[in-house]
Amino acid sequence: MRKQSFVSLETFVSHVATDPFEVRLSICRHLVSAIEGYWSDWPASDNWQLPDQIGRRLIDPVWREWREREPTNPEAWVYYFGSVPGEPSGREIAFLLAPTGPRYQYAFLSELGHKLNYELHELDHIERILCEASYFGELTASVSAVAGAMGENITPEAAEIVTRLTELAVIYRNHDRTSGTLLHMLRSLGRHDLVELFVLPARRWFRVLPEPVR
Repeated sequence: MRKQSFVSLETFVSHVATDPFEVRLSICRHLVSAIEGYWSDWPASDNWQLPDQIGRRLIDPVWREWREREPTNPEAWVYYFGSVPGEPSGREIAFLLAPTGPRYQYAFLSELGHKLNYELHELDHIERILCEASYFGELTASVSAVAGAMGENITPEAAEIVTRLTELAVIYRNHDRTSGTLLHMLRSLGRHDLVELFVLPARRWFRVLPEPVR
C-alpha cells in the first residue's frame, strides 16, 4: 500500500511539474493552505506533512520562480520553501514589503524570537550574551520595528519584553569588559529581570492572531 502511494505521488508530481507556472503555483498554494493551519511553528512547515518528492521537485522550485516573477509579493517570501542557506531572511523581506500585515509580523517575530533566545540562553552560565553587541542591537531594533507596526494588537506582556530588550541592548552596547562580565554588571544594577529575560513565542504577542495560526 505504501509503495503504491509513492508511485501515485511520483506520477502526480511528474505530471504537475510540466504544467504552466500559474497552474503549478495554484496547486502548490492549495496544498499549503490545506495543511498550514496544523503546523506547530507556522510558517515553518512540518516536514512529515510534505513528502520529499512534493517539496523538492514541486513546491521549492515553484516558490523560487514565484519570487523571481513577483519579488514585491510578501506571500512569495514568508515561507521557507525554496530558500537557500546564506540568503537574506525571507520573513524579514515579507515584513519589510508589508509591515502592517499581521501574517508577516508574526512570521518575522517568530524568527527573531528564536534568534534572541539562542543568544541569551547562556547569559546566566557563561556570563555574557553569545553574539556581539552590534548584532544584538540589530535584532532588538527589528523587534521594536515589528512591535511598532503591530499598534494596539500587541499584548501588554509583549510590550514589556520590547522595553526590556531595548534596555538590555543599551547596557550591552555600553558595557566595559574591563570592569567585569555583563552578568556581573546586570546584577550590580539590580536588573535580575534582564538576566532571566526570555522572548515570548510569537503567538503571545498578538491580541488577535493572524490566519492560519490557531
